[in-house]
Amino acid sequence: MFSEILDSVSANEIAVSVIGIVTASCFASLVSRRKRHTPPGPSPLPLIGNWLDIPSKDPWIKFADWSENYKSDILHLKVFTTDILIVNSADAAKALFESKSALYADRPKMTMLNDLVGLSWLLGFMPQGNAWKTQRQIFANHFNPASVSQFRPHQLKWRGTFLKNLLKTPDHFMKHVQHLASGLTLDLVFGLDVAPSGEADPFINAATVALDGLSTAGLFGTFLVDYLPFLKYIPFGPYQGYAKHWRTAVDIAITVPFDIVKSNMAAEKETRSSVASSLVRDGVFGEEDIRKATSTMFANGSAATVSALQTFILAMSFYPEVQSKAQKELDSVLLSADRNLPEFDDEKSLPYVSAIVKEVLRWNPTVPLAFAHRLTTDDVYNGYHLPAGSVILPNTWAMLHNVKTYGKDVSTFRPERFLTKDGQLDPNVRSPDVAFGFGRRICPARHLASSELFIYIASILAVFSISDVGAGLSSRTEPQYTSGLLRYPRPFNCTIIPRSPKHEAMINALAP
Repeated sequence: MFSEILDSVSANEIAVSVIGIVTASCFASLVSRRKRHTPPGPSPLPLIGNWLDIPSKDPWIKFADWSENYKSDILHLKVFTTDILIVNSADAAKALFESKSALYADRPKMTMLNDLVGLSWLLGFMPQGNAWKTQRQIFANHFNPASVSQFRPHQLKWRGTFLKNLLKTPDHFMKHVQHLASGLTLDLVFGLDVAPSGEADPFINAATVALDGLSTAGLFGTFLVDYLPFLKYIPFGPYQGYAKHWRTAVDIAITVPFDIVKSNMAAEKETRSSVASSLVRDGVFGEEDIRKATSTMFANGSAATVSALQTFILAMSFYPEVQSKAQKELDSVLLSADRNLPEFDDEKSLPYVSAIVKEVLRWNPTVPLAFAHRLTTDDVYNGYHLPAGSVILPNTWAMLHNVKTYGKDVSTFRPERFLTKDGQLDPNVRSPDVAFGFGRRICPARHLASSELFIYIASILAVFSISDVGAGLSSRTEPQYTSGLLRYPRPFNCTIIPRSPKHEAMINALAP
């Protein structure tokens, strides 16, 4: 239909029409803004609004600065005809996303990610509706606090594989982390194996490329087509090549693993128990719902674990005193239990290690600018008018770097901020749970992710020493990270060695 319309009018007519529509919309918006007291923000330009004000790199830092300058924890921007609200404080996020969750649980249409890259099936970007409710129900059935313990055997099996890989080729630690995350998720969700770490694997490659697309296109407004959806019909737009590359990997992620499981079950081949096979056998949900849900599990599991574990290793190379304190705590608990490696039930006995997990989530969060929300009806906050249809961007980074909440040294990796004077977890310090999202859109697999981070961080600390390859902390530059929806450490060097010959022998003795 739209292509037929394009054929019937000239390019000039299209341009004039677009300019007219945008001009009229901006004028109407300006009048409306004067009548209604919207939150503060930079003054918009004619037509493009605040398009040029939004930084292309690390926008969350600029948004936090604006919040200070305008003395407001909510900001308002206008880009073309789109209202954008930036939420910079945890208190504001709670007031909106939790107290009024029904108004803020929707997602905006993201043309680049949904239509061109093909990630409309990903739970995190689904609009509210029956499909979204079904996906949430599938996740709730398998990843609630009472259910995640069923995955512990998988997690412990992959712990052994990961520690042995790290011992064998420690310089490839970033690849080993990716292998752990993808391999574990494929195992528990689909019952499938991946190639050994360091060898080419189609599933890991597809996951890596798809997550690259998610990271780049998942931040609303990164591509102009998010604001002007009609641009997707231009065949040679600058984003078309990116979208095609990412979509190939996305198609593999949503089709191949599930099709293998289904094919094996149809042929009555012996298959390992998995989330996908149990869902198919139960017959409660439709095949497409199962396909989308399990593909989301694969994508989400790979993303969060990779970033957080790489951040942990980076932090230990920067802060050796933190590592030393954690190892003393671990040695005491393991000695009294007569074990070499920690178990899940040790978490309560390891408050300092638990504080490290919290600090990993806070220090450099995987998603610094959370998945965009959409306001479905007009609302009011602190006397400000919040327009219906606004795209809401929760600034997770600003919330986790709030000096009033976490102290003036927020750029420092300091687990002690979560502890009392006697070394126990302090219930009065705000947990960094905002790292997992907000309201009805909070990550449904957060309990599984938290358990994984604890067991892998504790296990690495128990048997390995991580150190800077340079002349010490004073010689290091600031940690370098990618900029996008998903944030990963840029490649860095460090030394990872067994803590002793005894620890090396113990790692070698682990089951394959």
